[in-house]
Parts: sequence; C-alpha cells; structure tokens
Amino acid sequence: MQWTKEDIELYAAEKKYVDTLIIPLIPFNPEADHTLVKEAFQRELNQLTTQLLEKEYRGRVLLAPDYNYITGQYEHETQRINEWIEKFKKQPFEHVFLFTFDTKWKRWEQNLNGNLLWIPSLNERKLQSSETRSYVKEQIHQISELIRAYWD
Repeated sequence: MQWTKEDIELYAAEKKYVDTLIIPLIPFNPEADHTLVKEAFQRELNQLTTQLLEKEYRGRVLLAPDYNYITGQYEHETQRINEWIEKFKKQPFEHVFLFTFDTKWKRWEQNLNGNLLWIPSLNERKLQSSETRSYVKEQIHQISELIRAYWD
C-alpha cells in the first residue's frame, strides 16, 4: 500500500494484516551543484525500487512518504527518523525498513530504530533502460529475501 488516500483507507480497514513499513530515505543538498544530479537520480531510483517492492508485497507492506534529509546532518536526522518510526509504530508496525542508496547511513545504522536496507546505486543513466530495469529487478529479489528473513 502506498501513501495515497485510497490505499490509506484500505490500510485503516485492514491494518491487522499490514505489519511492515518501508521508509524511503532521500538525500538532498541544494547547496552543492555537483551532487544535485546524483541525488535527483537516487530519488528516482529509490522511488522506482520501493514502489516495485511495495507492489510485490501489497497487502502486507505500507510504503511511507519519502523521508527527505539534508546530507551531512546524519546525527540530527537519525533522531528525526526515530521520531517518525516511533509514531508509525503506534499503528502498530512490527517491521520497519529504511531504504537508501546513501552509504553514509551505514555508519548510523546502529542508532536507527528500524532496519536499514542499503544497496549501492547505479551511475546516473536512464531509468527506462534495460540495464537499469534489470539491476532494479535483481535488487528487489535480494531485498525481498532479506525482508522475508525478518518475517520468519
């Protein structure tokens, strides 16, 4: 289920079956021109990946709104993300996954109240290319195995 009116209405009626939350972590730093394209591509790739992952587990997973953060402020952002997670856990969600392509989150992983799903990003290219689609499908397969391991 996605963060849309229709899906949230369905979630509210069926929340006992939806035990997993995925929060996309989206880096953003408008001060650094050299990273704007990379971060925009990561956002698009993150959305594509998490939407396909949600589609695979529709009815068990809720895809939260994107969590946008300014790069370089990970300590502060860790506290803020944990506040989000605590509010979401009141629904309740048994499993919370934070999805990112930003390797810097690995350093802060132990401070997060959810499970970090980090995968390496591709270099900027067309999202519609067969190479990108193939990469995303392979990553979804691997992420799915990891999520199922938490469910067992």
